[in-house]
Amino acid sequence: MSGFEWTALALILFGMVLPFWIMVLLVLYLAMQNKKKPSESRAPKYADLMGMFARMLDKSNDGKFDGPTMVACIRDLKKFPEYRDASIMFLEELRITGSGKFDDMAKTEQKNVERHLLGLKDD
Repeated sequence: MSGFEWTALALILFGMVLPFWIMVLLVLYLAMQNKKKPSESRAPKYADLMGMFARMLDKSNDGKFDGPTMVACIRDLKKFPEYRDASIMFLEELRITGSGKFDDMAKTEQKNVERHLLGLKDD
């Protein structure tokens, strides 16, 4: 092989092939690092959800709640399986006593979320 061919081969190898594989490895490394971070940042989101429950419970002097919001908040507890103990204790203490459509939906959702967090039902 001539000097030109060696130079062309070196340019191809060091100018295109190695940088490509370095970028692939760098992207994989960064993807692995980002998988670990969401578990650290979920506590504030769970605290916000529980704060919303607290505001709804404090706001209702007559025992009536915003039904759709209550159903949505109860359903969101499924997204936090790492806080299952606190969520189950909260759901056990939550008493929904109404007989309206949203009350029935909230009762059903409460049972479904409890079963999901206990591992009795896969959703």
